[in-house]
Amino acid sequence: MNDSELAVLKVLSASKAKLSAPELCEKSGVSYSALMSGLESLSQKNFVTIERQVKKRLELTAEGTTYASAGLPEVRLAKAVRKPLEMSAAIAAAGLSEQESRIALQWAMRNKLLVTEKKDNKTLLAPVAKEIESGEQELLQALVRGKRIAGAAEEKLLATLVQRGLVKESEEKSVFAKITAKGAKAAAEEAGKVSQLTPQMLKTGEWKGKRFREYDLATVAAPMLIARKHVYKEFLNRIKLNLVGLGFKEMHGPLVELEFWNMDALFMPQDHPAREVHDIFSVKRGYAPAEVTDAKTLAKVQEAHERGLDGSMGWRYSWNPATAAQLVLRSHTTAVSARHLAKGLPSPSKLFCIGRVFRPDEIDWKHFIEFNQCDGIVLDESINFRELLGYLKAFAQEVFGAQKVRFNPTYFPFTEPSVELSVEIPGRGWAEVGGAGMFRPEMLRALGVEQPVIAWGLGIDRLAMLSLGITDIRELNSHKLDFLRSR
Repeated sequence: MNDSELAVLKVLSASKAKLSAPELCEKSGVSYSALMSGLESLSQKNFVTIERQVKKRLELTAEGTTYASAGLPEVRLAKAVRKPLEMSAAIAAAGLSEQESRIALQWAMRNKLLVTEKKDNKTLLAPVAKEIESGEQELLQALVRGKRIAGAAEEKLLATLVQRGLVKESEEKSVFAKITAKGAKAAAEEAGKVSQLTPQMLKTGEWKGKRFREYDLATVAAPMLIARKHVYKEFLNRIKLNLVGLGFKEMHGPLVELEFWNMDALFMPQDHPAREVHDIFSVKRGYAPAEVTDAKTLAKVQEAHERGLDGSMGWRYSWNPATAAQLVLRSHTTAVSARHLAKGLPSPSKLFCIGRVFRPDEIDWKHFIEFNQCDGIVLDESINFRELLGYLKAFAQEVFGAQKVRFNPTYFPFTEPSVELSVEIPGRGWAEVGGAGMFRPEMLRALGVEQPVIAWGLGIDRLAMLSLGITDIRELNSHKLDFLRSR
């Protein structure tokens, strides 16, 4: 035992009762850091027993306190909409601020308090039920009254309130120690022993007749913790190197994208559900009339939508260039592929993009509002759907380490035929990780491409879960050092 450990053991021996860490620091004169290290050492020697207590504390933030009394923005909005109203009229009727209106629209749609409907080319908000019920609102008000969380349903609601920044969750940790019979015996044996032999003792002979404490030569060296990149960053870099090794060239594109490249150039009609407020993040006042694309491509995309190209009938509606000029956070990296196809590519060409995309999903073990997607295209006169399935299976098994892979037919506005790729995540089950297909001829002709193109967009975060052996997508951004060093 060192001096700090012996001092702590003497205090515990004299007390013979369970003492908290602050009490031990005060009575022994040992610092907190030295105390905690000493208790661990004494516990390993069975000299003391350690008891740890953790109490969870819940506290409303300033915003949460405001909403507890005034009501959540989505609840106030839903109560104001008793008949179909335009969004601006509904927001004004609810008396919402500019910031609250954005929050209200997102959560009212997510919690199914309101729905949108189209009328006379206008988007209206419509009520779902006569009685507006919100478990989050009820829990927020209950927390003000000091309610304790009980049950899985309330835990889920609490997680949402914490995620929204309305409730702060903290832990109050306490450590207690009590001496054992073995520890009391060791303290008695060490009493009166001298811990240090000084030159003065040797000179005067004072050392004679004294009892000295034993000195342990079997010291343990501290492990070396060498700096490294974040495990998820290492994973992304490894995937990029693998794709480059397979002959692919990396491409890049902006995070804030025009609806034209994100949707219109991909033959997605302007009234498609995926372009609604609950499926995409729009940039406020996001309008870029000066930069859509060159006039020729713009005209071809408009023709593809209104009348069709390459034998297609198109979508048969009046295409609006102002809608295409709106700014959004890109919802898929396929927008990057569209930009590069429009620039003109030699045949054959193999390109990929790994980058952030943004979607207003409900957060759980396999969903997050921003994630990385791996987009890829292969342009070749002889490419076909069978080769696409081969690429996808090879990526999932050889690059990402999936054991089981399956394909399901699906529909995308810009590919035909289309397929979804799913992999089995151990301990969680099957998860869809992306879509793929042959780009439709009318989409390619609008961008000036004559050769067939296969394309895929993979949710690389879910595939990273396989490679890194984790079961929650949120752990990919973990700052926990123990977790990062174990991967």
